[in-house]
Amino acid sequence: MDSPPRIPVGQMEHVRGEPWLQALDAMLAGLAAQQPLANLLDALLGAAAHETGSDRGFLRIADSNDTRIEARASLGAWTSAPAGELEWMVERAEAVARAEPSATAGSELAVPILVGSRHVGVLAVGITSGRDQAEAVEALARFAKVAAVAFEHYRLIGTERAAREREQALRAATQVLSATLRLPKVLETILGELQNVVRYDTASVQQLRGERMVIVGGRGIDLEYFLGLGFPAYGSGGPNSDVLLHRGPVVVPDILGEHPYPDFPHSEHALSGVRSWLGVPLLFGSKCIGMITLDKLEPGFYSERDAEAAMAFAAQAAIALENARLYEQSQREVAERARAEGELREANHKLQIQIAEVEALEGRLREQAIRDPLTGLFNRRHFLETLHRELARARREGQPLSLALIDIDHFKEVNDAWGHDSGDRVLADFGTFLLENTRDTDFACRYGGEEFIVLLPAATGSAASARADAWRLALQQLRVAHSGQDLALTISIGVAEYPTHALTADDLIRLADVALYQAKREGRDRVVLAR
Repeated sequence: MDSPPRIPVGQMEHVRGEPWLQALDAMLAGLAAQQPLANLLDALLGAAAHETGSDRGFLRIADSNDTRIEARASLGAWTSAPAGELEWMVERAEAVARAEPSATAGSELAVPILVGSRHVGVLAVGITSGRDQAEAVEALARFAKVAAVAFEHYRLIGTERAAREREQALRAATQVLSATLRLPKVLETILGELQNVVRYDTASVQQLRGERMVIVGGRGIDLEYFLGLGFPAYGSGGPNSDVLLHRGPVVVPDILGEHPYPDFPHSEHALSGVRSWLGVPLLFGSKCIGMITLDKLEPGFYSERDAEAAMAFAAQAAIALENARLYEQSQREVAERARAEGELREANHKLQIQIAEVEALEGRLREQAIRDPLTGLFNRRHFLETLHRELARARREGQPLSLALIDIDHFKEVNDAWGHDSGDRVLADFGTFLLENTRDTDFACRYGGEEFIVLLPAATGSAASARADAWRLALQQLRVAHSGQDLALTISIGVAEYPTHALTADDLIRLADVALYQAKREGRDRVVLAR
C-alpha cells in the first residue's frame, strides 16, 4: 500500500501553525466585538502576507447587492498603487489567478473569496522568486475562507438592520391608514355623492403612474372594459395634460366646438355623444396623483362653480387613492419583510454551521500542529514544550520524572531490504503500539526518524526502566506484514531520571541518549538506565 504524503515537521508547522490560528482567533474575536470590517481585513491581510512570506498584498470584499458592504486592504508596494492597477486580480480570481513572474518582483498570486458559489472578493499577495507557489496558494485559500466568514457576518448584520428600518417605516405607514382600503367601493361612493352636486353622464377616476394615466374607477362606463386602461399622461394634445401640469381644473364647454386642444376628442370619445368635459386634479400634498373627469351629453353644461365643487370631492378621492397605494405598498413590504426575515433566519443558520465548521477546522489544525502525521504520536516540538512544562511542575511538587529514548533496531536494514513503504509501515505500527501501551499521563512522541521518546511524569528511573522493559518484551509479539512475510521488531531503550541523573531538559535528553547508545553497543534489544 502506498504511503501517505509526508510533510517535514518544520514545513507542516508553517502551513498549519500559529499564524493561521492566530489570524482565525483574532477574526472571530473581532466579529464578536463588532469591529469595522476594514480593520479586520487589514489584520487578516497582514497575517496572510506573514504566513506566505510576502512583501505586498491586496484584499478586497464587495457585495453587488449591497453597496454598504465594501472594503479593501493593501500592504507593501500595493498600498500606494492606483486601484485600477489591482483590478486585474478581481477580474481573474474566478479561479486561482497568477500573473507572469517578474525577474525582480517574483509572482502575484490571487485566490477568490467565495460564499457558496458566489464570488465576493479576492485575496492576493506577491511572493518572491523561489517560493513554493502551491504552498502559498493553499495558505491563501485558508485565509480566504476566514474572509468569507467575515463578509457573511457583516452582510447579515446589514440585512437585519435594513429589516428593522423597513419594519419601523411600515408601522408608521400603518398608523395613517384608514378603513377606506377597498378602493373600488370608496371611489364608487365618492362619485355617487358627487353626482348629487355636479351632474354628469359618465365619470372616471384616473391615477398617474409614471408617464401614463390609468383608469382605476368610474360610473356610467363599462368598468370591465375601461378599468386598468392606460394612455399617455403628457403631450397628448388634450386637456388632461393641462390638468396635470397646472394642477387645476379644466373645463371644455363643447368638445366638438372651438377649444385649444387639437387632438381632443379622440375617436371613441367623439362617437360617444359627449359634448361637455370637466377635469379636476387629485392633489395629495404638493403632488398631483391623478384626476377625475366628468362628461355630459349637453354642450356648455359645466361652469367654474361646478369645477370648484368637484375639487372638494377630488380631495376625498386623492386620499382614498393614496391610502390604497400605501396599503398595497405596505402589503408588498410586509411580504418582502417576511421573505427577508426567512432568508435572514436561513442565512443565520448557515452562518452558525459555517462558524461551527471553522471551529472544527481550527481544532483539527491545532491537533495536526502537534501530531506526527505518520505515527499519530506527538511531534518533537510539542514534546519539548511538554518536557519543560512537566519539569517545572516536578520541581514545584518535588516529584521525579523520567524519560525513555527508544530506537528501532536495524531500521536501516528494513528500508534497504524491504523498501521505504515497509519502513513507513513499521513506524506507523510502532506508533500505534506505543499509544496502546502507555498511560494517559505519559507523552509518547516521535523524536525523529526511527527514534521515539516517552515522557513518564512522577516515575523514578527504576520504575521507568521496568515499564520500558515491558514494552520491549511486548514488542516481541508484534509482526509487521509485508508481501506475505512478517517482520519482527526489537528496540533499544535508554532511560534517564530527574533529579537523580539530570536537572535540565537538555541534560536529561543527553543522558538518555548516552544510555541508548550503550544499549546498542551491548547488543541491542535491551534497556539501559543512565548513570
